[in-house]
Amino acid sequence: MAEWIGIIHSTAPKYLSGAADNTIRNRLILTLIRQKGRITFNESSHECNWDVEYAEQPVSAYGDGGTLDFSRHDLLRQMKIDWRGYKATDMMTEKERLENKGDIAIVKRYDRIMPTLTKSLRNKFCGEFFIDGYATGNENRLHGLESFFGTGTTVAADRIAEPSDTYGGKSTALGNEGGSWTSDLTTKPNANAATDWPDGNGDPEYDYISPKIVNYSSSSWGTSSTSWENNCERVLRQSTIWLTQTSGKDGRPDIYLLAGDLFYGYKNKIESLRRITVPHKGAQDLGFDDVLNQDGVMIDTDFDVPSGVGYGLNVDQMELGSLDSVLFSSRGPEYDIKTDSWLFLVGFFGNVRYNPKHFAKLAAIA
Repeated sequence: MAEWIGIIHSTAPKYLSGAADNTIRNRLILTLIRQKGRITFNESSHECNWDVEYAEQPVSAYGDGGTLDFSRHDLLRQMKIDWRGYKATDMMTEKERLENKGDIAIVKRYDRIMPTLTKSLRNKFCGEFFIDGYATGNENRLHGLESFFGTGTTVAADRIAEPSDTYGGKSTALGNEGGSWTSDLTTKPNANAATDWPDGNGDPEYDYISPKIVNYSSSSWGTSSTSWENNCERVLRQSTIWLTQTSGKDGRPDIYLLAGDLFYGYKNKIESLRRITVPHKGAQDLGFDDVLNQDGVMIDTDFDVPSGVGYGLNVDQMELGSLDSVLFSSRGPEYDIKTDSWLFLVGFFGNVRYNPKHFAKLAAIA
């Protein structure tokens, strides 16, 4: 018995460290998060809090000899979400242990349990980046991207949807914290918003956590079509411009992750135009050779992205936080006298947080 416990307890922490690292390397989104140092460990407190800069100090014209007004300015808004968790479990009965007693058999059994547990957690975990953590039934799941992509009034001619959601306790609606935006364009990107946003310019508080929800089925892309395949290049180019324009150079997206059907349509479109595909050098350096490049942004597909949808991600504006000192932690084996079994557990406690202003969703909204 001592040897059995010794083998497992001395091997499990080392294995889980390597397994978690492999999990990151096998998924581009996790690789980018790690590369940019956006994974934090040993988080604490009963909830996840962070500050978002929503406004700037006012600047006024000044003439020689004028009188200056000094006052304090509250430039931050605090956002908060709760922590979420995932667990994968397995067990070995005492009868099975006795049937397989002996060093070689025990180690082989253990080698099968831990990799499959970690694989199950990995496959589930990566898909959670795209779900709505506020939706009914998702109370214990990550606050994924869909947690802030709710829409308001949007019609077929609108190239962008009106943001309308609540994330981190704050509204994503335009102008919810005040501010104004220009209204010079004859045709507004969203008619109900009735401003030039995200074109034009305005006060930072007007859209400080408003994401870009791009309507690729709009009739206003200038292609005489509402299909993704015909509009995709313009949609991606415009999304990159909008994200960069409203946030500066730091707002430029790192990657668009597309559902398989959208990636297929995109490849068909660019191959029909240029007969060649342009790989992204940065993605190749990370070991992902099939990632494409448009305007310096990675274009890739991900198994977990819902059909008909794509996401523009700015990795510097997201953070994956773990309450533990590792990404995935292990517990056990622990003997359970009630079931006469040895119990194994791999899990995660934490959450992912975003600044929604720097993210985009591509979908057929209207």
